[in-house]
Parts: sequence; structure tokens; C-alpha cells
Amino acid sequence: MIRKRWMMISLWILFFAVSSADALDVQLDVFGNANLDDTIDEEDIAYLKDILKGSAVTTELADANYDQEVDEEDIAQIERIINGTESNLTFIDIFGDAETVNKPINHLAALGYIGPQLLRLIGAEDRMLPVVGPDYSIYPVFWGEMSQWHSAGNTPPDVDFEYVLSLSPDAVQTNLEFLNNANDAGREMKEEFRRNLPGIPLICLNAREPEHTSATVLIYGYIFDDEEKARGFATWHQETYNRIKKISDQIPEEDKPEVLFNSHELGTKYTAGGSRYDQSLKLAGARNLIDKIVNEDSPLYGKTSVDVEPEWVIEQNPEYIFTSHLGSNSKAGFETEDVSGAAESVQIISNQTEFSQVDAIKNGKVYYIDNFLVGGGGLNPIGAAYLGKLLHPKEFKDIDPDELLKEYLAFYSKETEPRGVFLYPPLEERA
Repeated sequence: MIRKRWMMISLWILFFAVSSADALDVQLDVFGNANLDDTIDEEDIAYLKDILKGSAVTTELADANYDQEVDEEDIAQIERIINGTESNLTFIDIFGDAETVNKPINHLAALGYIGPQLLRLIGAEDRMLPVVGPDYSIYPVFWGEMSQWHSAGNTPPDVDFEYVLSLSPDAVQTNLEFLNNANDAGREMKEEFRRNLPGIPLICLNAREPEHTSATVLIYGYIFDDEEKARGFATWHQETYNRIKKISDQIPEEDKPEVLFNSHELGTKYTAGGSRYDQSLKLAGARNLIDKIVNEDSPLYGKTSVDVEPEWVIEQNPEYIFTSHLGSNSKAGFETEDVSGAAESVQIISNQTEFSQVDAIKNGKVYYIDNFLVGGGGLNPIGAAYLGKLLHPKEFKDIDPDELLKEYLAFYSKETEPRGVFLYPPLEERA
């Protein structure tokens, strides 16, 4: 019975991907996409010919072979990309840099924390060498066999470059995979990767912020020759994201509760606007109180842990407090159906005596949400669906977060039932 249900979900996703092939409203940042749409096809050849005739504007991505000239050779490269016979491919990474990989990539060292999730979703897991960046051993259910792979460290200088080099990778996917890396400090880390991995192409793409997930997945599809699967997931993700965003956009601003979110640690450190956690909050129809002190021009914008004074929290009086933090020996999410770890985090926040009169604590509106659901890898809209169902049950009445999670997991080659602790207290226990 379970297998039949999963087959039905998989067939639905395949139909959805095919019937919605033209629905993606993102630009594919791969050289050869001359007309700047979401794919490389015969239309790009036609557009490039118009460029050569002088009847169309030259675009950056028209230089398909990335030799700094737009000419007939670029038509040949586009044809090779369409046929899947290209020997190299150039794309634009999170820093705005043009990076070239040699094709095919059969041996990838994936050191990202979240990026490997997207590779699994498009069926590229078999290209990955048995090495990871962070230690996955505490997530044996979610990561499966990968949880036993060697952890080489993910962020310079704490990377075992010697070990990575010993595997002779065709490319390295770095942990520079979210917007906060797209700055001078992130670029310095990228250069350290380059110095220590000479001659090995680097892949630095946004795997965490939901606004960029579909575009990133499309690029992965071309890099790893899994365009069809990539388009299937990218289409599902964008449609899910837009569906939830449409609901939250229609909620009057004054009806959106003011909230705070602990991500990596408890206490009075909360996630700022621009971060992946904040984007899940906004998608769910919440207002992040940290926006009052951290704007887009602040160096703290996008940070996941901004320290504030307790007095400020009391003054702001949040209606809800959320956390995705777990104690060092606790489990939640996909790893267990035991709620004790999540309950402990909720209890620690609720027992902060100085905040006893804050509405969130006084009214029992402190919640744990699993970090995977708000941390990236294409799951953020699902985390937003759980939160939206909690914050605005009427507006989100037609959204089923559990069903969305099943649809997401159906993209994995290995069937996985969505059992675990994803929101605590669960929706049915809300006041």
C-alpha cells in the first residue's frame, strides 16, 4: 500500500514537471543561454544567429564557450550542450564569477552542508565521492549511507585539503552556498579553496535561500547532466514557493504576528532579515522583530544569530518565539519520533524567568521547528507551510504541509516516509 502511494506521488510529480515545463520564471545562469530564459535550446541558437546578424542585443551568456568572443563557435557549443556532448561548461556562481567545469563530472567532493541535498534530489548522488564537509553522523536517517562518510570540514581554514586531493575529484562543491558568503570574507574563503585545490573546478551555488533554489537546481542539472530531473524539482519548488507566497502576500501586514526566531543557539540571539530562516518566517506570514534594528544596509543583515539585550525582547513583546535549536544530545526532525528533544528546547525558552510576561511565553506560543525544514535544500517552503498553518490556520486551510513533505521526499531515489518531529507542539495541539 505504501509503495503504491509513493508511485502515485512520483507519477504526479512527473506529470507536473512535464505539464509545467514553461512555468519557471528564473534565468539559467549557464553560458549558452543566449536569450536569458530558463533553458538552453534551439531558441538560443536562433537568438545567437540574430546577434551575429546584428538584429539582436548581445548578452553575456551568448558567449557559450566563454572565450570572450561571440561567434560561430558559440553556436557549435550550444549544439553540444543541447546534445549533451560538451566537454566543458561555464556558469555564474554565487559571487557573480564565471566558473568552468570539465564534463562529465563523475567524481565530486561535495563539502556543502545543504548543497548535497539538491544533488540527491536530481539523482546525482552516485557522482559523489565518500566525503562530506560537516559531520553527518548525527543524521543517519536523513543522510543514510552518507552519514558514515569521512568529514573533511567545510569552511576554510578548517578543511582537510590533503584528504580531498587524495580522492582526485573532478570538481569540489564548497560550503560557500548562501547569500551571507557573497561578500569579501566569503571571497577570501573561495580563494583559499582555490589555492589549496589547484586546478580543480569549484562549485559555489546558493543552496539555502528559497528564492534562489530553483535557479540553482537548474544549473546543477546542466553541470551533472540531469536536466530533466532538475527541471522537475525546480518546477515543483517554484510552484510550491509561489503558492505559499501568494497566501502570505494577501494577509494584511497588521494581521501578521511579530515573532523572534532562535536558530543555532538559545538565549537572546535571533535570526535577522535576509537569512533563510527569516525567509521562511516571511513566507509563513510573520513579521520578524529583528527587522526593527537590522535593515538591509546593516552588516548583520542575513546573519542567523544577532545578539540583543533581554530588555529589548521584553519591550518588543513577541507574540511567538520559534527555535530550531536542539541540545547536543537531542534529536528531532527525520531522526526520531520522540518529542523530548524538541520539548526540551521549548521548555528552556519558556522557563526564561525574565520573559515570563512576554506574550509568547505567557500564552504558550513557543515552538520548535526542525532545522532542515527552514535551513535550505529546497525544504524552506515546507517549513513555511507548517508555520503558516500555525499562524494563519484560516488562510492556510488548503495547504497540507505533511503532503508537501511527501512530495518533496518522492524526488529522492530511495523512498522515505516523512516520519519524525517537525513542529512541536504539533499543529493539532495548538491553543
